[in-house]
Amino acid sequence: MVTMADDGGLSLRRAGRSLGPISAEVYETLLDALMEGRIQAGDRLIMDRLAEELDVSRTPVRDALQRLFREGLVEPAGRRGYLVREPSNRDTTDFYEARMAVEGAAAAQLSMSDSVDLVPVRHLLETIGRRSPSSTWESFEVNRQFHRGVVLATGNSYLLDMFDTIWNRSRTALTYSQFAAANPSQDFRCEHEELLRAIEGARPEAARASMTTHIRSGLDRTRRDARQERGRRHGS
Repeated sequence: MVTMADDGGLSLRRAGRSLGPISAEVYETLLDALMEGRIQAGDRLIMDRLAEELDVSRTPVRDALQRLFREGLVEPAGRRGYLVREPSNRDTTDFYEARMAVEGAAAAQLSMSDSVDLVPVRHLLETIGRRSPSSTWESFEVNRQFHRGVVLATGNSYLLDMFDTIWNRSRTALTYSQFAAANPSQDFRCEHEELLRAIEGARPEAARASMTTHIRSGLDRTRRDARQERGRRHGS
């Protein structure tokens, strides 16, 4: 377990994905570490130590930690420190059930419309399916892109807004390392091609069922891997 305390440190580097303020870069750096499991539930994040590691002032670190707090990833723990919170089983279940509602509705809507063209979604699948994700972040992101493409194809901006809200909040529901373990990249293209075939030409309720079954399998795998991870951490 990594502990950001006075007697130890974590080798961090700025993520470099953001073109915005330094606080956004610090946020992304910490999020990368959470995604990759280099920062784990129960680890303590000390503002001064993080500022020193990242060679920035305390202000962007404070802003990044407060953002993580607002999103439910960390909780205050003493002076200038935060504790990485343990995602609950309820967090994980709520995330996947919200996905089933929104993405299941999208699948049903696609099957009802004669004008919907799934070719762009298939092209997206081919493009991202050729990638070999080199990090947990990339594994998460290619999966998100595909599912967002399905919802986007409906042309329903309300469904798309709900999709984005759910996935943006998903970091409070599960660790990305658990997500990657439960959603292996080598199964990505095959599973999603099967899903598109099931949606195309299906009755609305059958299309909805195909999507919810697909998402529920991710929930089952995530629960399994979360149990295994807790067992490893507690030595059982």
